[in-house]
Amino acid sequence: MNTELIKGVVLGFLSPIIFFIIVVVFFLDYELSLFVNKHLTEYNLPSIISLSLLANLALFFIKIKMNKDEQSRGILFSTIVFGVLIVFLKFL
Repeated sequence: MNTELIKGVVLGFLSPIIFFIIVVVFFLDYELSLFVNKHLTEYNLPSIISLSLLANLALFFIKIKMNKDEQSRGILFSTIVFGVLIVFLKFL
């Protein structure tokens, strides 16, 4: 398998998690463990994942602009995996 594609998949899975942590800790001024224990429920988890995927959108367009097509395909693949997870959680 292409190493650039794997880099894109890893970036696509890590960037929403890092974006979520940055938003919760720095912009909302919560402790991460407090936010996860208190505010993360099964009802709002798909919404939180969807908003975290905005990081993948930005990263995808940055990689397209830099002509890193294989990495952008990996980011798109991980976004689709997250999308399937969101649909699964929504109808669970």
